[in-house]
Amino acid sequence: MSIFEGELRVATGRLPTDLRTWMRRALDSGWFDITSGSYDSRGVGRCPVGAAAALAGVWVNGGITGKPEWGTPEEPGPQVENFAAYFDLVSEDIGLDAAIAIVTQDLGVNPEMAVAA
Repeated sequence: MSIFEGELRVATGRLPTDLRTWMRRALDSGWFDITSGSYDSRGVGRCPVGAAAALAGVWVNGGITGKPEWGTPEEPGPQVENFAAYFDLVSEDIGLDAAIAIVTQDLGVNPEMAVAA
């Protein structure tokens, strides 16, 4: 268990609802090589946020566009940045597969319940 697991769960629960929906679809699809450390590694892999944005059609020229609650082409939104930081920490601490499992599990939970946990 990672010392950051609880923070990742809270951060996942605080993501915008539509981002949570697209992220779940992206993770369930198997179409993306999920990685940590970068939103988009230019063909090497994508973090769950990058995969969700690509599937939703809002990842354009290396950034998010058309979804201000997710972020801008210049930077991710605060909730997205918080999620990405904890996803990276948990991936480093207990492994990428474990971090993905935590996120996938929490995406199936009502966002308000995940925040309260």
